[in-house]
Amino acid sequence: MKAKTCDILIVGGGLAGTALAYHAARLGGKVILLEAGSIGCGTSGACAGRAQIIESETDEYLDLVLAGFSRLQDLGDELEVDLEWELPGHLTLLFTADQWQHYEMLTRRLARKGVGAELLDYPALLEAEPHLQAAGCLGAALSQEGHLNPFKLCMGYANAARRSGASLLTRSAVIGFERQAGKITGVRTEIDVYSPGAVVLAAGAWTGELAGRIGSQLPMRFTHAEALVSEPVPRLIHHHIGLSGFYEVVHGQERGVTLGLGQHRNGAMVISNAIQQASSIDRRSSAWGMPAILEALLRFFPTLSKMRILRAWAAPSPFLPDYQPCIGWLTGVENLYVAAGFHLAIPTIPLLSPGIAGVLLGHEDPQSAALLERFSPVRFQGVVG
Repeated sequence: MKAKTCDILIVGGGLAGTALAYHAARLGGKVILLEAGSIGCGTSGACAGRAQIIESETDEYLDLVLAGFSRLQDLGDELEVDLEWELPGHLTLLFTADQWQHYEMLTRRLARKGVGAELLDYPALLEAEPHLQAAGCLGAALSQEGHLNPFKLCMGYANAARRSGASLLTRSAVIGFERQAGKITGVRTEIDVYSPGAVVLAAGAWTGELAGRIGSQLPMRFTHAEALVSEPVPRLIHHHIGLSGFYEVVHGQERGVTLGLGQHRNGAMVISNAIQQASSIDRRSSAWGMPAILEALLRFFPTLSKMRILRAWAAPSPFLPDYQPCIGWLTGVENLYVAAGFHLAIPTIPLLSPGIAGVLLGHEDPQSAALLERFSPVRFQGVVG
């Protein structure tokens, strides 16, 4: 079988993979993307579409998130798709003095950057969300936040990549890699063999397993996250509303529910998250997840008790030991690049993917190179996956 050649072969058809395919093709690269299922069928298609800001864990990362956030308003025009971009703002409900103190620090940090953020006491919170019932709540942190349709973003990148000349192949699971002299010379699916100049692993939670099959190590971890979507209902909430605690589960708590609630412009409620630690990828909803999410929802919005749930889903939510992205060349394999673990993916992928494409095709600029160097996989040498 004659191998099909390309400059860049991307494994993974989520937000990261499709964005890279688009930007690399725009730079003139011959790009092939392989997706085992359908475009956006993994974690990218399971996210709520939040363009988060306040969860940026360091000042340095906040600067990166804000730079990416500023690009989202016009991104739909570039991709020729209505991304359903909105700016609902985010309310984080606070119940303890420690939470209040922590979010007081975060809102001050945002204010120093010129980002709208403030603490609301309980009466002010009820003015902002009159249908909320939150006994014992001290108030909330109100912060700037955007929202878009993640399916449209992923398909927007995919279609723009195809218009730019990239080949995106679905139902094309990678079944093997061929190596010679420390370099990947072939990538096999059940139908074809591809001979790439560079291979990019952009497969989210599956990236660590793929790296291991090539003989490289990457400590990719993930939680099992579940969510629900409802039938359309009359406008009930005006912000995205959530609890603190998602990262407590990521940081080691066995399982928990951190309610995240947003109402789409068509009236449907997107309700998340039931989260638990996981050692293997399981796409099935758990027996405890849906009841736990609904219990949390009805605690705060009991008037929704008659609302029908249309769909439930589960997906792996990937992260790395320092909760930052992993972007760069993997050691031990000359032409193997990784782009995965994007923390706060909606604002960061549009910012970072043009620079990654430039690196892969030898068009990098010093500023992009310095930015991407912060996320090099070299920092994980010696870390067990």
